[in-house]
Amino acid sequence: MKLVKSINYLNKILDRYRSDGFKIHLTPTMGALHAGHLKLVKESKKLKSIVVVSIFVNPTQFGPKEDYKNYPRTLKNDLKVLKKYGADIVFTPIQKQILSHKTKHNCPQFAIEKRLCGKSRPNYFPGVKNIVLKLFDIVQPDAAFFGEKDYQQYLVIKKMTESLKLNTRIICVKTVRDRNGLPLSSRNKYLSGQEFKIAIKINKLLKKLPPLIRTKLKINKILNHTKKVLIDHGVDKIDYLTVLNDDLSVRKKISDKSRIFIAAKIGNTRLIDNIKI
Repeated sequence: MKLVKSINYLNKILDRYRSDGFKIHLTPTMGALHAGHLKLVKESKKLKSIVVVSIFVNPTQFGPKEDYKNYPRTLKNDLKVLKKYGADIVFTPIQKQILSHKTKHNCPQFAIEKRLCGKSRPNYFPGVKNIVLKLFDIVQPDAAFFGEKDYQQYLVIKKMTESLKLNTRIICVKTVRDRNGLPLSSRNKYLSGQEFKIAIKINKLLKKLPPLIRTKLKINKILNHTKKVLIDHGVDKIDYLTVLNDDLSVRKKISDKSRIFIAAKIGNTRLIDNIKI
């Protein structure tokens, strides 16, 4: 496994692999890796490619009062587990170098960025697109892997790739959950013991909703009742709990293409999840 910081050096390595006929696959991360990230690596390895994992805590996607400075940075352990899981290259770009990197494209804007997480985190999707587009320009991956937990992010990146006609396939990998059903997240490390117990209750309540919603009776009433129960169980704030179509369009009817989306805050920790109906 190669650890690379220089963009020019990375390009030279990847050019050699391409000349030997290898496909290049990219998994962009901010580090603090968990089993969800490692599943992306495993899925990439199945396709017999050169697996590039980027680790960069992107300052442009954080708001002024968010957790950029406190975001967990565990590079030593990340490198250890990535070597074990067979990553070929770990790209840890120098912040000044990647932020100043110019691409030939401007990031398009999409209506779905204004929904869900985009409402309360206006910096998030512009910041994510900015860095992912730079990574795509640098790595030129044949495919890139994203987790289903961050479903809105996956859709935004997919739309950006299609809009700009980039030659990168965007692959969504199923959410990895712990034994309690909680989706794995680097921010789970922020939760105290009591907060973790509250977080588990979010998933338990979420799993009860699909059969109720499939009845198509008083969906808003069901969602409002669930919000109240979550608050009663100790959730401090609910940014959203809603049902949308797979493409984040407003539902006209419930179908197998509908999803339940939630963002909730417990203490200072914001958690997101989504499940298909």
